[in-house]
Amino acid sequence: MPASNGAEITARIDRLPSCREFWRLIVLLSLGGAFEMYDLFQTAYLSPGLISSGIFHAGGKGLFGLTDQASFAAATFAGLFFGTMVFGSVADRFGRRTIFTLSLLWYTAASLAMGIQHSNVGVDLWRFIAGLGIGVELVTIDAYISELAPKRLRGRAFAVNQSVQFLAIPFVAAVSWILVPRAPLGLDGWRWVVSWGPSVQSRFG
Repeated sequence: MPASNGAEITARIDRLPSCREFWRLIVLLSLGGAFEMYDLFQTAYLSPGLISSGIFHAGGKGLFGLTDQASFAAATFAGLFFGTMVFGSVADRFGRRTIFTLSLLWYTAASLAMGIQHSNVGVDLWRFIAGLGIGVELVTIDAYISELAPKRLRGRAFAVNQSVQFLAIPFVAAVSWILVPRAPLGLDGWRWVVSWGPSVQSRFG
């Protein structure tokens, strides 16, 4: 694309009004990010439930000689790293909206799969796979908003985005505090925490 065409498109975006449709898109992207945060910050809260269900063992050795809790956290952040570094640019080729949707579906399916595992290896494997999708989503949402928002609204758009996304952190903490020590309907509480986000997300989608 010639530089003049790029400049013209940028100028058109910067002239867009602060309308209802624009803020609706920002809120929808932010809600997608909130589910991502819910999934990501489970890492700190699931281990007690995984230990009480006998999948993890306190002080035991998990993958690569780490404790089960440490290998779970490592699998999460390895997925984030590779998802961001290796696949973060796919949205440049296939489009923000497409990759936003696909990565959302990816880590939703992986989280549900993790929630039915009965071994530490299975939990860590699916946590890594979920992390790949979360890593792609992290990059895609920020890039998407920066491209949608006129420069005079960009700061406010990111403020709304971050405010909505980070509401998920106290929420997942509260849900975990209520459910992880319990087994509603005979199902381990940690499995409820893992499956709650994807089930609500599927209705939202």
